[in-house]
Amino acid sequence: MVTEEIRAEVRRLIADVTERKPEEISDTALLTDELGLDSLMALEVMVAVDKKYKINIPEEEFSTIRTLNDAVEVVRRHLLAAPDEGAASAGR
Repeated sequence: MVTEEIRAEVRRLIADVTERKPEEISDTALLTDELGLDSLMALEVMVAVDKKYKINIPEEEFSTIRTLNDAVEVVRRHLLAAPDEGAASAGR
């Protein structure tokens, strides 16, 4: 999946939770300070991202995300790792 597609989708998910328009969320906006994301909202975003991309981002790792750019990088990293995990679970 292309990074810009991930960025657009994660931006949309954050916008849904924060009740903002996606275009109001910049790549570098601080999720808590600028967008008002609290711990419950962050959990909603984490679950939505995990479901959307069929990945499992550990809560500890998710808590290090401060901006949309950070979120995109974490999702991208987990998506790149996913095929290797699948091969390992298939007994390879």
